Amino acid sequence: MINNTQEVDGVIKFSNCSNADKSLTGNVSDVVLNANSARSYAAFINNSSIDITLILGDKTNAVIGKGIILKPRGGSYEINSNNLYIGKVSAITTNNCKLSFVECVE
Repeated sequence: MINNTQEVDGVIKFSNCSNADKSLTGNVSDVVLNANSARSYAAFINNSSIDITLILGDKTNAVIGKGIILKPRGGSYEINSNNLYIGKVSAITTNNCKLSFVECVE
């Protein structure tokens, strides 16, 4: 779940964020984010009408339904200080669609 917090002590602040989307082709896995040792936050939002499967790893490991399932019309996943992952993030889906995402570094 993506949380919108007010600025308070202890909340990580980001100075550099990249916002983008990734076009996915049905039944073809693709890398959404490359490994980034400076990553401190990332969020993925499925605004399409079909499930998207996120994989924490390389696209060669992507299997539909075997990973983090982002449900249609707003399903989301975030990487933050509680579950920090700096490796590749890949995705796969059954039909063509787009995955929106943001990645932040300190």
